[in-house]
Amino acid sequence: MIKDKIINVPKHLYFEETIDFVNSFANIRKERNYIFDFKKTTRIDPFSLLFVSHELEIFKKNNSTSTFHARKFSHLTYPAHMGFFKSFGLDYGKQPGEAKGSNTYAPIKVLYVNDIKQSARDLLVNPGVVLDDYAENISKILTQNKSAIVTDVLRYSMREILRNIVEHSNSEKFSFCAQYLPSKNKVNFAVLDNGIGLKKSLSENPKLKLENDLDALKWGIKPGVSGKVYPGQKRKPKGEWANSGYGLYMTSNICKKGGSFFISTGNKGLLLTQKQEREFDLETHGTAVYLDIDLNSVYELDKMLKELGSDIPKNVFLQPSKSTMDKNSKSLNK
Repeated sequence: MIKDKIINVPKHLYFEETIDFVNSFANIRKERNYIFDFKKTTRIDPFSLLFVSHELEIFKKNNSTSTFHARKFSHLTYPAHMGFFKSFGLDYGKQPGEAKGSNTYAPIKVLYVNDIKQSARDLLVNPGVVLDDYAENISKILTQNKSAIVTDVLRYSMREILRNIVEHSNSEKFSFCAQYLPSKNKVNFAVLDNGIGLKKSLSENPKLKLENDLDALKWGIKPGVSGKVYPGQKRKPKGEWANSGYGLYMTSNICKKGGSFFISTGNKGLLLTQKQEREFDLETHGTAVYLDIDLNSVYELDKMLKELGSDIPKNVFLQPSKSTMDKNSKSLNK
């Protein structure tokens, strides 16, 4: 066993480069000391901020007898501000959630499922009510307020995605971040949990026959598919929060119209665009979702949402009462 193993981080941690980089962890031999070198790295997108930090944290746990260090990272001030480095144990930049964010970006935010559930119990409301403020802020960043219709639908979609994590993933925590790219008039959003994965969650629905993670991904983006609510169910959830399974369907269709939609769970990932559907091999410890939306197509999105309306129950876009919300609610080794 050699003394040091130097791991060169790619110049661009963008989507496919990030998947390749994280996949390379499986081929790294056991060593006494790992050094992650960020010298060549210049840009990191929101998906990579979450995915790389999450997988680095797991890589450290799987090699608990080794030591970890990073070097030549001080030029990466934006990822540091977003909370990237401290999210996996490097004492540089801000903690996740420390930066306030703005109308153009939301830094890495880590939420703990038990805290959200406790807040909901205290308020006697569904967890979706507690998550609605986060969803509203994210939707405003993702649309830049260019379309009230798209903003409302994305607010619903974001709330349902976060709510599904809290209610169905058995996750301890989850994280998300978002940013607007003025030069491209695009917005990106990423969310990642450390739960049981989509296949196990959807397998609670006896109507679904899931052979593998790819089956789960393809079923998960269909309208009205849920592990908790399904046709023929004897005791369906009742009330205004009974509708479930439309968050991924709506966001995937919005993204396909202008941009891309990616979701991964277990050992598979699925990328959807208007022109193609691609499968990826990658190990996701939980479930990850990444949205890339082209705001130049916002008017086409308005039209598309009207076309999609026939697939969505009339009462699905819920607006929980705001009155019920709680508004106040350099070594890598730790």
